[in-house]
Amino acid sequence: MVTAGTVLWFGQGKDERSIDIGRCDRLPQVKYGADLVGAIVLEVNGVEVLDRDLADDIVMMWTYVANVVNEYRNGRPARTSLPDQGIYFSLNPLPRGQILVSLEGAGDKRAASADAEEVLFALRFAGNEFFDKMEELTGRFWPKVRSRLNSGSEFQ
Repeated sequence: MVTAGTVLWFGQGKDERSIDIGRCDRLPQVKYGADLVGAIVLEVNGVEVLDRDLADDIVMMWTYVANVVNEYRNGRPARTSLPDQGIYFSLNPLPRGQILVSLEGAGDKRAASADAEEVLFALRFAGNEFFDKMEELTGRFWPKVRSRLNSGSEFQ
């Protein structure tokens, strides 16, 4: 089973908490020029490959993941560093339509395999949910990123 989603970080210190993007009716207050902090949560067959501890500039994270999904869709292994994290997220093809999803670096290594279409669908669904909510709350649009995320899929 594969699940994916996005959380945003609200508050600071003891009051800091993460909220699922689907439940947000506003964005966290950030200083002008500061990053919108969030995390992509991706669980593949019981392994949390991406989790809340990898919080960073969430728009950049989704941009990098969209690039990896697009690169993988074009028939080759795909890998990207995550912004300011010193770690790499990758998708590698395996026999019989399977995919190896992994995260490695900074002394951490997580990996799991699953049906490739299930992984790609989960990432696309979560990415589109994120960008839909961002467009609703900000009025800004990310057509190039969404095009790379959705290339060759039913989400076009």
